Amino acid sequence: MTIQEMHQFFKLELDKTSALELPAFEPEEIDYWLNMAIRRFVKSRFTGSSNGFGFEQNIKRIEDLKTLITEAIYTADNIATTTDDPDIRVNSYVVDLLDVEYNKWFLLQDEVEISYTSLTGVSETKLQGVTQCTLDTYRSHLDDPYSEHRLHYEEAKPLRLLINNTVELVTDGNYTISGYRLRYLRVPAEVSLTSTIDCDLPEHTHDELVKLAANMALENIESARYQTHQYELNKVE
Repeated sequence: MTIQEMHQFFKLELDKTSALELPAFEPEEIDYWLNMAIRRFVKSRFTGSSNGFGFEQNIKRIEDLKTLITEAIYTADNIATTTDDPDIRVNSYVVDLLDVEYNKWFLLQDEVEISYTSLTGVSETKLQGVTQCTLDTYRSHLDDPYSEHRLHYEEAKPLRLLINNTVELVTDGNYTISGYRLRYLRVPAEVSLTSTIDCDLPEHTHDELVKLAANMALENIESARYQTHQYELNKVE
């Protein structure tokens, strides 16, 4: 569905739903409500606030947001260490996410490529997960002799700390981080009747988006009774 069609169907939805004579909506106002609906749709489908099913918890949720999944891959050249910056902690590797931060909404999954010397004395590289860590739990992980960030039988998941626009990956010193892969849900494109950009969510969601936009506009203009209608719309989908 093109943005022009979404505008047309928005007006039709208002005529069908509202019992009151509504003022004419300017194109900029319709753009506003469509973009608000897109953002609310993405957030509710990701968190599961619409009907209890969050992202990837059923096929519908996977299909709803699949076009927004984006991957960023960082090599060793993009990863800073104490050698590059003395302020970085020993055994820590820092990835600067400034190139994706403006476009990243929700972190979905990340992996690291670790390099180490195997039990047979051979240099090896392996793709591993990370150990989620917060500033509050960082110290306890570091002191835990059984923490997964420690290399054990050629397996290790470094501690991962999210700090501002960076990711800090902490090892036990027995392996290095040679790569980092990040998958995230990007910010949906902002649509406008005056631009060539159409909605970048899957086609099957467009009818839902138009209905949601119309009901959000009606809720804003008329009365709280449309909150119930909006809830039922989300619940069904």
